[in-house]
Amino acid sequence: MIQFANPEWFWLLNSIPLLTVWYIWRHKSQQPSLQFSTTSFFLNAPGTPGLYLRHSLFFLRMIAFAALIVALARPQTVLSKSILASEGVDIVMAIDISGSMLARDFVPSRLEAAKKVANNFIAGRPNDRIGVVFFAGEAYTGCPVTIDHNALQQIITTVKTGSVEDGTAIGLGLGTAANRLMESTSPEKIIILVTDGENNAGTVKPLEAAQLVKSLNIHTYCIGIFSLASENKPATTHDSTYIAIGGPTAETTLLQIAEITGGKYFRAGNEKSLQQIYHQIDALEKTKVDVTTFNRYTDQFLLLAIIAAIALVAEIILRYTYFRTAP
Repeated sequence: MIQFANPEWFWLLNSIPLLTVWYIWRHKSQQPSLQFSTTSFFLNAPGTPGLYLRHSLFFLRMIAFAALIVALARPQTVLSKSILASEGVDIVMAIDISGSMLARDFVPSRLEAAKKVANNFIAGRPNDRIGVVFFAGEAYTGCPVTIDHNALQQIITTVKTGSVEDGTAIGLGLGTAANRLMESTSPEKIIILVTDGENNAGTVKPLEAAQLVKSLNIHTYCIGIFSLASENKPATTHDSTYIAIGGPTAETTLLQIAEITGGKYFRAGNEKSLQQIYHQIDALEKTKVDVTTFNRYTDQFLLLAIIAAIALVAEIILRYTYFRTAP
C-alpha cells in the first residue's frame, strides 16, 4: 500500500496548467530578433529537428516540477501486520437426528433445514471452536470442538437418520454435549440443542443433564422445531412422510433446561424462523476479538527526486547547447 505523508503539496500541481497557458502566450508574443522586409521565402523552407523539439525544454521543466512536488508529498510504502487476539466461545451443537426429523413441514425436511442453518451459523463464527453431537435414541459425538470448520460442516452435511437407534434421548444428547465442554478453558461455553420431540429414550433425564450443564457454567439455547401444521398430530413411519411429534410436555422440558442453565428457549415453526433464532443466538454470544495493527513506513521519494534532477539538468544542458539562441 502506498500513501503520502504530506499530501498538501499536491495543491502545487494546479499551477502546471497555468504555467502551460503562460508558456503558450509568451511563445506567441515573442518577436524575432532579426527583421526582414518579407518572410515569404521562409515558407517552403524545410523544418529542422530543433524546430519541432524546441518545446521539449518546457516539458522537461514541467516533468522536473511535477516530480519534485510528488517527492515533497513524501510517498511511502506501508507494510501492515495485524495480530489477532481472540477470546472465542466454545460451542457444541446437539442436533436431533431421530426419524421425526424427516418431517416435510420444513423444506425439504426438518433435519435438512436444521443442518443448513447450523452450517450457516458456523460460517459466521470463524474465531470460535465448535463441535457437534447427534442424538436419537442414543447420542454420539460427531465432532469435538474444533477450529476446522470445513471438516465440521462436512460432518453435519452428511449425517443422516438411522445411524443410531430411533427415539429422542434429549438427556443423553445434552449430557454428551456437556462432556465435550467439560475440559474447555474458554470463559464462554454454550450448547445449542435442536429437537422436535419429547424425551422418550436414554438413561439420563433431561433435567438431570441440565443440572450438570449448570455446574459447568454452560449456557444452553434450546430450539424446539414444532410447526403449527403438525402440532399434536401422530407420527407415521411410512416412507419418509414423518409428521412429527412434540408431546404436550416437550416445550415445557426445553423451557426448564434453558431456565436451569441460564439460556433461552426458542420455537421454530419454519426455516426462516429457525434462521432468525440462530441470528439471535449469534448476537447474544459475541466473540471478543482484539486486533493490534503495526505499520512500517518506508519513504519512496528518492526516485522522484532523481527524476526531477535529471529532467532539470537535461533542460539546462539542452538550453545552452543544442537549443541555444542567439543573443
